[in-house]
Amino acid sequence: MDWKEKYGKTALITGATGGLGSEFAYQLAEKGMDLVLVARRTDKLIEIKASLESKFKIQVHLVGLDLTEKGAIQKLGTEAKEKKWEIGLLVNNAGFGTYGIFPELDLEKELNMVDLNVRVPLELTGIFVSDMVKRKKGGIVFLGSVGSYQPTPFFANYSATKAWNLMFGEALYGELKPKGIDVICLTPGYTRTEFQSVAGNKDQKPLAGWSEPKDVVGRALRFLGKKPSTIPGFMNWLLAWSIRFTPRKMAIATAYQLLKK
Repeated sequence: MDWKEKYGKTALITGATGGLGSEFAYQLAEKGMDLVLVARRTDKLIEIKASLESKFKIQVHLVGLDLTEKGAIQKLGTEAKEKKWEIGLLVNNAGFGTYGIFPELDLEKELNMVDLNVRVPLELTGIFVSDMVKRKKGGIVFLGSVGSYQPTPFFANYSATKAWNLMFGEALYGELKPKGIDVICLTPGYTRTEFQSVAGNKDQKPLAGWSEPKDVVGRALRFLGKKPSTIPGFMNWLLAWSIRFTPRKMAIATAYQLLKK
């Protein structure tokens, strides 16, 4: 498949300096798409740009930006129009989580999480989807989690934000499919990225094991346009599926026991 022909010339990826974000950049560059990489750490972006342009002969545009700052996304949208970046694929990857009992967590950080994990992908989608509809082609990727499927003690706010991504992404899949736009929500389990360290839960030993970023991103791109959401890993899929038949009280209690330190 010619990805530029199907979706448009350029993919925009948020949170592109590590983990799944840099893996999305690599795999989409491999498919021949030009990239707009957005993150706060510009020094890391410069390294990624040099590597990708050298290896794949594509154009990589960098935007050093804190997406949670007031007016940041409008600024990004304006820059995209001025520089005529045809954003055919939007990867809403930026986000973070925290681990702990909610009353003991920093409220300001929790609010910032809602901002980055929920408001930012909503606003970015709102800005770029209109042009996709006009062109009658495009794609949008949302980042959920296996935590999207149930209440998750110790990750209460994080799993709630990821439930929003799953519900919004799947709804848009239905709305936008007739308009030629593919939408998918990727809902991975524990993946070998910086997430656990940042969240304060680096010693966790997941029941379903660890996934590799290459496999997780590859699955998202493979099923884009084919499924409204996808869960990498059979055990992750089984755990998420089993929640449908588990009493809520039991699901919460089980998650509590698995996730407590």
